[in-house]
This record gives sequence, C-alpha cells and structure tokens, in this order.
Amino acid sequence: MLGYFAVMALIVAVFRNRLADGAELLAGYALAALFLLVLAEAERRFPGRKAVRFARFSGPFLLLPFAYGAAARTSRVLHGRYLDVDLYTWETALLGFAPNTAVTAAIGSPLVTEVLTFCYFSFYGCFLIPAILYARGRVPLAERYVFAALAVFLPSYLGFIAIPLTGPALALPELLAVHGPSGYAVTAVQGEIMAAFDPPGACFPSTHVAGAWITLLCLRRHVSRNVRLVLCTLTAGLTVAVVYAWYHYLSDAVAGLAVALVVHAVTERCAARPRTPG
Repeated sequence: MLGYFAVMALIVAVFRNRLADGAELLAGYALAALFLLVLAEAERRFPGRKAVRFARFSGPFLLLPFAYGAAARTSRVLHGRYLDVDLYTWETALLGFAPNTAVTAAIGSPLVTEVLTFCYFSFYGCFLIPAILYARGRVPLAERYVFAALAVFLPSYLGFIAIPLTGPALALPELLAVHGPSGYAVTAVQGEIMAAFDPPGACFPSTHVAGAWITLLCLRRHVSRNVRLVLCTLTAGLTVAVVYAWYHYLSDAVAGLAVALVVHAVTERCAARPRTPG
C-alpha cells in the first residue's frame, strides 16, 4: 500500500497545476503512509500483543475510504474531463442498445429494485469480514483476504484516472428520469449513502463488483455451503444491480469482474507455489 501512496503522490505532484487541492492530497498521502509505518514499528516493538497485531493487520483497510475518495478527486488529471459521453456512445454502438435502459426495462419493478439494491448494499459488509475472520482465529485466511482485496481495490483506483466517469445516473439524468428504476426504503437509504459518500469519478472499474467477486472467490472454499450460497446470491445480485440501478455502465461491471478474476488467479498461483528453504 505504501507503493500505491507513492505512485498517487507522484501523480498529484506531476499534475499539481490541474488540482486545486493538490497540497491537501499530498499531505493526506504522507499522513496515511506515516500511519502504516507507525503500525509496522509498533508491531516490531510489541510482537506479542494481539491488539497491536490486529491494528497492524487492519490498518490498510481503514485507509481505503481515504484512498477511494482521493483517487476520485484526482480522476480528471489526465483527460481534463469525464468520459461518460464517449463511453456511453461506444458501448451503445458496440451492443446496439443501451445496457442500463435495457436491463431496467427487462426486469424493472419496485420490488426487484429493493432486492437488487439490498445486494448492492451488502458490499459494505466486506469491510467487516477481516475482523470476523480474525476474531474466529482464522488469521491466515483473514490476511490472505486483506491482501487480495487490496490487490483489487488499489489498481481499480488507478483506473479512475485512466477512464474518469461519473456514472450513468449523473451523466444521463434525462434518460434516468424516463427509464430509471424506482424502489422503496432500501433504495432511498442507498441513495442517501451514494449522495453523501460516493464522489464522481470513482466509476471505472466498478469496485463494488471487483470487491464482491474477490470476496466470493477467496472465501468460497473456506465457508459452509449455506454461507457460500448467500455469497453467490449477493454477488450475482450486486453485479446486476450496478447496471440495473444506473450506478455503473456495463463496461464498469465487466472491468471490475476482470480485475477480480486476474487478482484471484495471481494470488492463488503465488499461494500454491512451493517455498524453497533458506
């Protein structure tokens, strides 16, 4: 994660003339890196203390909200604008239809919206999984999950800069008003969460899809059949929800899934590689 902070700080420094809050972002990355270094030093000095070890283990996850928001604030430094119109035009020309409109029209109803939005909301539980695994004594699995999740999220944040998007709900308000889904309580709550904590620019690839799939792929062999069924259902529902609810373009969802599959394949191969003594 320190490497990611260094890369992002370099990007901010290079493009500081295009960022009104460049100094603030640099300070944030410096403080985040210092926080991780302090935790590492604390673990070195007090290796036997469980609380210190847990803090060192969970520290990177605690910094993900900052990294997410900071990457979104930096998203337009390369192109100078959001590319929603370009992506929407390309996607529609390639497929012959607009995926968001088509999916909502095909299965849309307030009840479906509530169910799919709940699946989308369930993503936030991913951030509790490391603590749950750690508390249950499954520390190696918890550490493997945190590593895989970071390997998914951090490259995705760089994707925000490569292809900056606001998402169809913000970029296509007229189409959303005509073709968008409607729901009830869960939909309203999720809407408030999105308005308060989901900044424009954090769209490609979909970190919801990437995070949900890496969670399923990492845990599916280590949980009971019932838990695995729940994870599969929530992950499938979330993957549909991001397009159905106009949070993301289909391209965002495909890219998020691709990131998760690549990271899982690489981490599994590394875990299976025999270690040579010495």
